[in-house]
Amino acid sequence: MTTRPLDVLDKAKEKRVIIKLKNGVEITGVLQAFDLHLNVWLEDAEERKDDAQIKLGTVLIRGDTIIYISPAS
Repeated sequence: MTTRPLDVLDKAKEKRVIIKLKNGVEITGVLQAFDLHLNVWLEDAEERKDDAQIKLGTVLIRGDTIIYISPAS
């Protein structure tokens, strides 16, 4: 059975993920929801850029700004 990428992302709901954006920023947070355009809703989000961490809280990330989404370790 082949698993589609959206199925893998669906299994990551309620878990912490790392998202890399086209501008070089990494955002971590708990995945709440996403749509077919890969617009992503995160809770408890934090931005990581140049060794600094900024708490963002609840964020919606536009799908066309995302390079990748990965489970956080």
